[in-house]
Amino acid sequence: MRLVSYNILDGGEGRADPIAEVIEAQRPDLVAVVEADFMPTLERIASRLKFDFIHAQGNGHAVALLSRWPIAWSVNHAPLRPVSVKCLLEVQIDAPDRAWTIGVTHLHAHARESDEEQRLAEIDTLLTVFARHRSEGLPHLIVGDFNANHPEQVIDPERCKPRTREDWTANGNRLPRRAIGKMLGAGYVDTLHAVAGKEAMASGTFSTQYPGQRVDYIFAHSAGPGAIKRVWIEHDRLAKYASDHFPVGVEIE
Repeated sequence: MRLVSYNILDGGEGRADPIAEVIEAQRPDLVAVVEADFMPTLERIASRLKFDFIHAQGNGHAVALLSRWPIAWSVNHAPLRPVSVKCLLEVQIDAPDRAWTIGVTHLHAHARESDEEQRLAEIDTLLTVFARHRSEGLPHLIVGDFNANHPEQVIDPERCKPRTREDWTANGNRLPRRAIGKMLGAGYVDTLHAVAGKEAMASGTFSTQYPGQRVDYIFAHSAGPGAIKRVWIEHDRLAKYASDHFPVGVEIE
């Protein structure tokens, strides 16, 4: 199974074809789309891929999951929990070998301590939603734009967006990192860090013009030893201009 997660920036209006080309080049079976706010763009991408899709409006932006395989069921948790989550779509995919549950999320943005507190609350909700999957050992992925920094990533503020540099200074010359630590503490595997630790430490997904942070993640749980075969950040030239995020991908058995 090859999955790509991609924040396409404000719905991708006027950029459907370059976004679709970036996605197609990665030969995915599943595509998690963050900021899937403009339905004509989403429909055009799905049509080019010949994929079915589920769209989930969140509290602000929307997310979606596109699939070449049958979609068994889905739940949009955002309207069910409007105070505690921005975007959270849960989908079960009937892949050829077994069923997979995929969570697609988009957490609160910005890099001050108060922003991190909001993300921690969102992750509490996310972990509650997927508690049964963890307790029963059901294989699942949680993917998307977490707007959060890994505890071990090396971050040079000079490579970050000006807004992030302002937040860095306001935080006492650092960025908060507790949200991703909470995911790791719940037993989720940061797939890029597990397979390509050096790249995970140094490479960024945001922004494409100031790639100083890795805020887009593919987390796996109960995937089994050796199941994660390949993980990547797509830094293709077209990807640099198709959105403000680079897409991330995983190949998993």
